[in-house]
Amino acid sequence: MTHYLLELVRRIARPLRRVGLISAGALLGLGGCASETLFQSSFNSNAIGAPPSATQAVGTVQVSGAPGSVVIVGPVPNSSEQWVQISRASVANNQAPISTMQGNFAKTYADGSYGFLCALFIPSGSGLASVEFDTSPSGSPPSTSFLHLDFLQNGTVRFDDDPGVTFGGFPHNQFFTLSVGIDVTSTTAVAHVTLFGTGTSGGTFDYTIKQPNFARQYGAIKLWMGYPWTGSFDATDLLVTRKK
Repeated sequence: MTHYLLELVRRIARPLRRVGLISAGALLGLGGCASETLFQSSFNSNAIGAPPSATQAVGTVQVSGAPGSVVIVGPVPNSSEQWVQISRASVANNQAPISTMQGNFAKTYADGSYGFLCALFIPSGSGLASVEFDTSPSGSPPSTSFLHLDFLQNGTVRFDDDPGVTFGGFPHNQFFTLSVGIDVTSTTAVAHVTLFGTGTSGGTFDYTIKQPNFARQYGAIKLWMGYPWTGSFDATDLLVTRKK
């Protein structure tokens, strides 16, 4: 996703916030950028209380973790959408497995400009919510992270577990939108991260991906909560596109 598109999305996000949930599909559509959808999932046709359907609008989903740790729930405050909730229970010796929802793309490419959008809702007191960008399940190595973002309890975003690289601000107890553009060439990969919605801050943060060879195999996104964190977070309107 180009800086131009990110700026355009930023300008239209404010009025959209006044009328309800910021739809990922609507934002990219209004951006006017010719693109191919690689993954799309909004969960409104999925059964509440059950895991997300394996087959989504575009691409597929797989979940892992304890039974009931990744399920569809009803609307969060001020929205009308169904959401997927990723939770990790507090059990003896903190032995609950990592809870994961992975979205696998319908198609993969070696290089290109990609856009990712989703809405997130993170309650106060919950553990870290993580959003990860992976190689495809058929990559080498398969389903391996080349970038992940941790949404910290202090309301900032950390990159790749590095305490020296944090960005922006996000609210707890109300939804907001995450935008990640990733530009991949034969030798480099750069992520452009922006937060939208009331209570967010930080503009756009540009981050050089340390393993561009993995980014060239971009084929999945992953939402997860891992050790030692417990609690839950919700997501909806996940969309991944590639500029034509």
